[in-house]
Amino acid sequence: MKNNLLLFIIGFVACSSFGQVKEIFLNDDLVNITESEFKKTIKEPTYNLKFDLDTLIVNVKVLRIKKGEISKQKLDSIRTVLSNSSKKEINKNDILIINYFPGLDRCNSGQGSSFLRQKYSRYLRKIKKTENVSQFFVYKSFEGTKKYGRKLEWIPDDTNLIEKTFFPLHYNCGSFALIDKNGNFYITKGEYDISKIIDLIKNKKKTFTNN
Repeated sequence: MKNNLLLFIIGFVACSSFGQVKEIFLNDDLVNITESEFKKTIKEPTYNLKFDLDTLIVNVKVLRIKKGEISKQKLDSIRTVLSNSSKKEINKNDILIINYFPGLDRCNSGQGSSFLRQKYSRYLRKIKKTENVSQFFVYKSFEGTKKYGRKLEWIPDDTNLIEKTFFPLHYNCGSFALIDKNGNFYITKGEYDISKIIDLIKNKKKTFTNN
């Protein structure tokens, strides 16, 4: 997966003629595809992101749900970063739950509500009763996190490891990643229902099947 769309754009623009607006299309791995491939309907849930720049229009076809596998080295790095930032030990058999807040956008910039805070509070109570999981709330930008309630312990993505590995673009509202002990992952990019995570953990065999 490409880690930085900006670097891709800079490289593309450097090779393009100035003064002429170009339009490109990228898939979920930020790889160039044709316009017809971009518009093609697929069975997986998707949505489109569009970035308008001075000389370039970038269209990205985002897979809303994605499964895959990271290397043991990458998994160990993520565990180390999360453990150090939260000052918590992580059991090697635990499933990592990472709720990722990318910063304010039109979807999450509101003041929140008592219903939202109660929902997250209920979720925390259920997670604390769930065995072999380690829960982390991670932010790129802290502003806007308080709306989810005071019981959430937020940690920064200081090294940008979570962003680069799973969320290279700003997906509105926030995203989450589940990673099992073998490095298999399940991620949702963009707005999600946090209560769904409980069901995914309960059905982990299906959740982490990568086909």
